[in-house]
Amino acid sequence: MFERYTEKARRIIFFARYEANQYGSTFIDTQHLLLGLMRESFFVRLLPRANLQSVRTRIDARTPAREKIPTRAEVYGACAIPTDLPLSNESKRVLVFAAEEADRLAHKHIGTEHLFLGLLREENCLGAQILRDLGADSSKLREEIAKVPSGYWDSRIRRYAFAKELRNKQNTVEIHGSPWNPDYIRDAVGRCRQYSWHWQQRSWAPRNIVINRQRGTMSFDLSLAEDAANFELVKAGWKRDHCAICRWELYESEEATHKIGYSNGRDWLCTECYEKFLAQPDFFSSPYPDIT
Repeated sequence: MFERYTEKARRIIFFARYEANQYGSTFIDTQHLLLGLMRESFFVRLLPRANLQSVRTRIDARTPAREKIPTRAEVYGACAIPTDLPLSNESKRVLVFAAEEADRLAHKHIGTEHLFLGLLREENCLGAQILRDLGADSSKLREEIAKVPSGYWDSRIRRYAFAKELRNKQNTVEIHGSPWNPDYIRDAVGRCRQYSWHWQQRSWAPRNIVINRQRGTMSFDLSLAEDAANFELVKAGWKRDHCAICRWELYESEEATHKIGYSNGRDWLCTECYEKFLAQPDFFSSPYPDIT
């Protein structure tokens, strides 16, 4: 399905899946595709009022509360981000429209520019509504794309990204020995700082959970176990958590990096992320250079 997709276009789908999971959605909707575009598409960033946080705020304002605050079991399932979230019908049409836009422009590839136009063509979806609110115009953008050679925008972004990496080594984020996209990490840190949480260093330990006997769904509300006919108490049934920033696993282990972390009573941070990003409020104080 994604054979014609450029690397950046494929990453948009990956990030959309991640965003859908963060919102507790059971499918990838157009607003999740938009958040993916915000991370990778040069066109979206050309909109004067568009940035990842402003788009997320607009989505939150139009998303029902039950979708914005899922339970941990709903979000993480068996302690992992789902890799098989389906596309919503609207998102499927966006991908079809993106392919049509590529064919219309005689482009062999499907890039971020085509996904952008495909999203705008699904006019009644939330993603397109937000783009129009931010000033996007599909006709004008299509004209601009038609003026440049196939793949120009993706190659241009790659050149800027490479130059930015050379000029800004201090912006490289390394966690547990692996490199991370600074924008991705900064966004995750921002969510952790959204409220004034008290993070306490703790040794991770398994937690009791309750399982619905009929549906197999899980809950941390242990009072449900009083209804023994419908709920079963599973002692130490929750075997691991993940760092809210880098997804590092925390579980019962002799290795301190996996055993020791920081918790606000709900979420967990690995020691490295806490000390690097929350104990030092100025880590991302230097802005990244704009791509123009």
